[in-house]
Amino acid sequence: SVEACVDSLVATLRRAGVLTGHAMEGGLLPPDGGAHVNLIVPEAELPAKLAEAATLPRVPLTDTDTNWLQVVGEGWAAPLRGFMREGVLVQALHFNSMLVDATNASGAGDYSVAQTQWMQSDFPLERVSMPIPIVLPITDFTRRAIAKAKAVTLTNAAGQPLAILRDPEVYELRVRELISRTFGVIDDAHPYIAQLLAPGKDFALGGEVELLGRIKYNDGLDGYRLTVDELRSAFKKKGADVVYAFQTRNPTHAGHAFLMKDSRAKLQQRGYKNPVLWLSPLGGWTKKSDVPLDVRIKQHHEVMAAGELHPDWTVMAIWPSPMIYGGPTEVQFHAKSRRVAGASFFTVGRDPAGMPYSSGPLEGEDLYHPDHGRYVLMSSPGVGQMKFLGFEKVYYDKKDHTMRTPDK
Repeated sequence: SVEACVDSLVATLRRAGVLTGHAMEGGLLPPDGGAHVNLIVPEAELPAKLAEAATLPRVPLTDTDTNWLQVVGEGWAAPLRGFMREGVLVQALHFNSMLVDATNASGAGDYSVAQTQWMQSDFPLERVSMPIPIVLPITDFTRRAIAKAKAVTLTNAAGQPLAILRDPEVYELRVRELISRTFGVIDDAHPYIAQLLAPGKDFALGGEVELLGRIKYNDGLDGYRLTVDELRSAFKKKGADVVYAFQTRNPTHAGHAFLMKDSRAKLQQRGYKNPVLWLSPLGGWTKKSDVPLDVRIKQHHEVMAAGELHPDWTVMAIWPSPMIYGGPTEVQFHAKSRRVAGASFFTVGRDPAGMPYSSGPLEGEDLYHPDHGRYVLMSSPGVGQMKFLGFEKVYYDKKDHTMRTPDK
């Protein structure tokens, strides 16, 4: 058929390195690697999977682990299909990326879903962004309990089975190396670093997962936790000819509203007719001093009701990732995940994903230079066709009571 001939030609061009990139669908960007990832078990298969899960060794998850399980299971870290195996982790730590070939155009196969082979010499040609480690720390007790298992059941703190992890790969978790390469700072009291340094979990468990249904929190906010497919449908329903995303872990203040409205105006100036904003509050773990998610969602609603962000061109949907406060490294992941749902533009301001030092001689000072995150993101490799709308600090103009960028 014509379609088969086209597919064969495309595969040949990819193998030769002539053709790069992936097709867009309805003006929405494809995920990194070009293949959508949805690891939620279909409803018809769920009874059999649950019965299997009841027979497998169990691995308990923390709340943060559960957030990461939702991230990988719903496809927000595509092309990743589970918790990182050691080889993928090493790539992420050293390159902030991983090699991938969803269609096996290179002939190297999907090495990332098999046990790490340290003497491997053939790899795919395409490198996609994978800037942060997504690992599952486990204790030595758990390591011994699941020894030689072909699959394990991942459970929440209450013992409820959440997923099956296949072909487990257990390896030493070199926490200090992970911290130094991810954060680039020395601050043991940093809220996410402190979790990593908690004693007892000296190993990591990698492997591909199958979600035993959607992960729900029963906190009244599950209706805002849209899957990738639901989000893409919402953008199409609003008639978007381009989608731009804004990530926030805080209430929407006047400066945020200015950035989001001005981003839309800039896109219209570029010729887009109906830019749709994805207001994307982070829904996973955050440090204690951050505003709780339910309060933020209510406040975002009030901002939209006041007309600051018009419902006709705004979709508010929770992004399930935890926050790691990793500055320039983390903001690359924030952008990567928004590409998964089709965002072509990402609005970024000052000091994204930053915070002050929590300990040591620099306590209270910024972990990262406030301009570095935006610059790193806009110049980072593996971003595909995504573009960025960068802003500097904005100010409140007392004369006309509006937010403005500084005069040049």
